[in-house]
Amino acid sequence: MSLDETVLGWRPRQLASEGPRYLALVNALEQDIADGRLSDGDRLPPHRDLARELGLSVGTVSKAYQEAEQRGIVSGHVGQGTFVRRRSAARAEAAARHEPVNLGLNVPAEGNETQILSALFAEVVRARDLDPLLRYHPHGGIWKHREIVAASLSDSSFTIEPAQLFLCNGAQHAIDIALRLVAKPGDSVLVDAFTYSGFKAIAAASHFNLVPVEMDEEGMDPEALKQACGGSGARVLYCMPTLQSPTARTMSLARRRRVAELAEELDLAVIEDDVHGFFFPERPVPIASLAPGRTFYVTSYSKCVAPGFRLGTLTVPTAYIGQTELLLHASAWFVAPLLSEAVVRLIENGKLEELLRARRRQALERYRVFLDVFPEATKLQFPAFYAWSPLPPKWSADQFAAAARVRGIFVTPPIASAVGERDPGAIRICLGAPKDLRELSDVLQTLRDLLGRHPVNVVSVA
Repeated sequence: MSLDETVLGWRPRQLASEGPRYLALVNALEQDIADGRLSDGDRLPPHRDLARELGLSVGTVSKAYQEAEQRGIVSGHVGQGTFVRRRSAARAEAAARHEPVNLGLNVPAEGNETQILSALFAEVVRARDLDPLLRYHPHGGIWKHREIVAASLSDSSFTIEPAQLFLCNGAQHAIDIALRLVAKPGDSVLVDAFTYSGFKAIAAASHFNLVPVEMDEEGMDPEALKQACGGSGARVLYCMPTLQSPTARTMSLARRRRVAELAEELDLAVIEDDVHGFFFPERPVPIASLAPGRTFYVTSYSKCVAPGFRLGTLTVPTAYIGQTELLLHASAWFVAPLLSEAVVRLIENGKLEELLRARRRQALERYRVFLDVFPEATKLQFPAFYAWSPLPPKWSADQFAAAARVRGIFVTPPIASAVGERDPGAIRICLGAPKDLRELSDVLQTLRDLLGRHPVNVVSVA
């Protein structure tokens, strides 16, 4: 009986000719499991036997078995051998297709937004409704739209005047406009020690110097802010008080008041990014309501409706209205009226609130799955579609991101958010991309298993 006729004598039908030989062997093993040639509990050939049969070194086969064990498709038992290990259907299917899972991009989970928008746009594109939207409009957006959006964002703690609210092409555009209003290339800007990657991109493109401010469990530390301001001479502050990216930390009202007080004391212009405030049924009090004369307040519909729905808002102090109109004229002329019309209709027909409730529910469901796998993480009452997971001391964030990537899982690398060279000792994991809770749980468990290994061993295999 030949080796190919027994389970113990398994060998791959074909090995890929490109890339490391041990990875070709692992991928072939994974494919045979997916195709049913190997089943749960089947025993694989000893390292030396398979190496001799395939003309490989024993070290190459050992590397392949070790990688296969890290992927969760085999398990080794001293004195007994190596055996095929059952995996969930979702993970096996993804592995068979060799599809990476992106837990590094902050996207909402799929819901009924496509159906809602499809029906809505079908109404808007009727000739009678569409024709007025195709004309030139004021740089800040259609006035009626600004009135309705401003009213929807206002509450008992913060009233937004339509003349101060400008419609932008997403929050990124709004932040860029705000920065141009209060800073010039070469200026220093105060930010969290780990900050929003999109802000880092704006700063790099416009040649701003970022000054990191130390953080605590609520986000930016006020005393560290005071010290960093004095040491750098910076007069601009960018912050995300609610569900800060990447750490998901939220400032208390007392912390917000202290930051507002310091902004007045230190004469700081504040750019407040509140794109995640909608995850709270009652939006936390913004710094803009506590220091309205110096705060530029940013929100976005891209985070709650869909990433491709590029509509954001920028609320500016009264003194900056004219300059804001000029910059909008220069950068975009005006936002696409079709999108602002869609938002207004979503507000008026109640569908926006329906979407917001769905996003809160989805985020909570996915965060509970995350906590099941990572119970040591901070528990949030109102989470977003990402989480901040502490790493064991043996792992650096760079090492973990690289090791996860080898396994087809992308997490946010520290270089995306870190201001400076310091390792965060944690990693951001986005929860919205997996198609369902089962797939999310399975992918998170792979990351959890990876944390239990030693980085040296992982790197030696990868």
